[in-house]
Amino acid sequence: MKKFSLTLFMTLFALLASASDIKVTQGKTSYLKSEGTMTVVFNWDNAKWDRGSSVKDEWAEQFESYKQEGEQFFIDGFNKSSKNVNLSAENSTADYTMNVEFTNFDKFYSVMSLVPGHKHKVWANITVTDNKTGETVCTYKVTEFEGGRDFSLFDSYTEMMRDLGSKLAKK
Repeated sequence: MKKFSLTLFMTLFALLASASDIKVTQGKTSYLKSEGTMTVVFNWDNAKWDRGSSVKDEWAEQFESYKQEGEQFFIDGFNKSSKNVNLSAENSTADYTMNVEFTNFDKFYSVMSLVPGHKHKVWANITVTDNKTGETVCTYKVTEFEGGRDFSLFDSYTEMMRDLGSKLAKK
C-alpha cells in the first residue's frame, strides 16, 4: 500500500510540475518594477479554436464582442495587479508596447473542484518592446494557461482573460 501511495503521489506531483503556464523566454520582467505606461496591441489573426478552425469562425457573430470584452478584461486584470506600469489600449506616448499574439483557445468543463464550471485555456506569444530604444525587453510564452470558472461560457472566457492579464503583471 505504501508503494501505491508513493507512486500516486509522485505521479500527481509530476503532472502538476509539468503543468504549463507563462514562461519568460527572453529578457527580464524588471520593466514591471519601474514607473511607466504601456500600450497593448492584440493580434487575433492566427488564433485557432482547439487547434482546428479559427476563433473567428468558432465565435461567428459574437467574435467582435468576445474580442472587445476579452481585451478589456485583460487590461483591467493587468492594471489591477500591476503596481507601477499602467496598461491601455491606446497610448501614443507609452514607454512600452506589449504585443499579444493569440495562437489557440480551448474550453472545458471542470468537475474536479469545489465549484464546477466552464474553464478556458489560452496559448499566446507576448513581446514587450521599449518604445524609446526599440529593443525587446521581455518575451513570454503562454502555454495552456487556465483561467476563469463560471457556468456561463462568456463569463468564463472573460474571467480567463482577466486572470491572464493579472498573472502577467505579477510575473
